[in-house]
Amino acid sequence: MKRKKTFPYVVLTLTCIFLLIPFLATLVYSFTVGWTKLLPAGWTLKYWGQAFTEPELWPAILRGVLISIPPILICNVVVILALYTSVVYYPKLEKYIQAICMVPNSLKGVIIAIPVLALYAGTPTIFSNRMVMLVCIYSISILPFVYQGIRNNLHGINVTQLLEAAEILGAGKLYAFVRIVLPSMLSGILVSSLLALSTVFGDFAIIKIIAGNKFETVQMLLYNSRVIVLQYQCVIVIIMFTATLVISQTVFRFQNKKRG
Repeated sequence: MKRKKTFPYVVLTLTCIFLLIPFLATLVYSFTVGWTKLLPAGWTLKYWGQAFTEPELWPAILRGVLISIPPILICNVVVILALYTSVVYYPKLEKYIQAICMVPNSLKGVIIAIPVLALYAGTPTIFSNRMVMLVCIYSISILPFVYQGIRNNLHGINVTQLLEAAEILGAGKLYAFVRIVLPSMLSGILVSSLLALSTVFGDFAIIKIIAGNKFETVQMLLYNSRVIVLQYQCVIVIIMFTATLVISQTVFRFQNKKRG
């Protein structure tokens, strides 16, 4: 029995170590003067100081987060309403919604961005605005992630029986949806939103094609710094990872607080 209880912890520990090796290697290398032999040639905080005094780094991170918010909100609202309607009222439509939401999996960023740019650039419509283009393209790109997370959560809470119980207790359909169904779906919404955030935050191809250098995110800053020493690029990667981790932990703490 003791061996059975210990084995999963050993496997999890080894898996965590394996997954953390690239991160730790990047972190250690960012403190080195150079590393061409078995041991580093020396240690320095120069590149970290350079990153924290870089006037373009933190605005670039903020831009990456801000451009992620509108697509996530739009996609969540559309998917929640569509799935809720199909599951509760029109179950036969769910397979068609699933097929539509899975289409972007086969469309890479370049395939979506180039036709959109060719179609709307220079037109007198609102879609000629580069930020509007980015929001619309990202809304399509993250659709499969948002759909899958919300779908699993919606089926997991057994929404049909939940609504029937609410109606028996005298709650209206709108009240039950807003006060019972949505709070029950919160964990699925947050997880799918975080996955979508990491996808948009780490994108380079779409924003490079649509916005060029006019809306520089941290990925574009990393690309532009490719001619700089590798240690500085490692610092940017660590900061990106830390920023994503902080956002994730903040969201999960908010979720746990709501549950409490």
